[in-house]
Amino acid sequence: MRVIKHNKNIILTALAVLTLSFVVFYGCSRREEVVAYVGRRRITVSDFKRRVDDLPRYYVGFIASEGGKRQYLSGMIREEALLEKSRHFNIRSRPDVIRKVEEARRAVLLNEAVRYLMNEKINISDQEIRDFYERKRDDFESPRQLKLNHILLEKEETASQVLENIRRGQNFERLAREYSIDTITAVNGGDLGYVSRGELSELAPQIEDAAFSLQRVGETSDIVKSPFGYHILKLTGRREGRRRTFEEAREEIRDTLQRQKFNELLDSYERDLNVRVNYDILDSIILDIDYEF
Repeated sequence: MRVIKHNKNIILTALAVLTLSFVVFYGCSRREEVVAYVGRRRITVSDFKRRVDDLPRYYVGFIASEGGKRQYLSGMIREEALLEKSRHFNIRSRPDVIRKVEEARRAVLLNEAVRYLMNEKINISDQEIRDFYERKRDDFESPRQLKLNHILLEKEETASQVLENIRRGQNFERLAREYSIDTITAVNGGDLGYVSRGELSELAPQIEDAAFSLQRVGETSDIVKSPFGYHILKLTGRREGRRRTFEEAREEIRDTLQRQKFNELLDSYERDLNVRVNYDILDSIILDIDYEF
């Protein structure tokens, strides 16, 4: 009877192990459902989702459809097939491949190190941002801007004729498309966009002076002579200068302070590691430069 009891215990134990194994296996299979097999390699649901999570957000929308998921999985399968077959190409032990793999590993580590420092070691308080804004208020002052159209003409006589047509009521933009020798802006009616004082001064101070003397939107200048020819300007818009508010500048300031603290950290790391440079050797390095592209 004791033998039977012993055998019964063995059977019960075996059944318990089998049941536990089934639960573990079934649980794993549920957690790690396989969407494709490529030789010995399995592509699981989590593999697929992880790859998609690394994509730009705008790209995920294309993949979310049934056809998109199938197409993306097809690309993953091809990658795995190529990697699996590459075991037979004798490329993994090549020195240049080993070097490139190491460079890729270093790039990943560097990116993660920067991310870690930014998130864990560098803290920017609201007070620091506020103090920076108060010290640098003038840096957040946007200048007054004018939106201009122009017509550029080669001869003064032609410029006089075009200006007379404008004053008679003909459309400035149409005349620009028809007569202006500035082919870049002519197709858009002579549109120069918005300019600030100082942007045109080095190129053609005469144009800038004439532009900023215009007072009313829609007003047209007299003929302005420059090294490029004869211009007629039209004021088509205006942006008055203003200082950006603290809230508008907050994120830009945060980024600036993060960069400053990051560089200070790197400086301290270099001091800790006792960095030394032999500039004589550096200066003696001759680089082979191929100027043909």
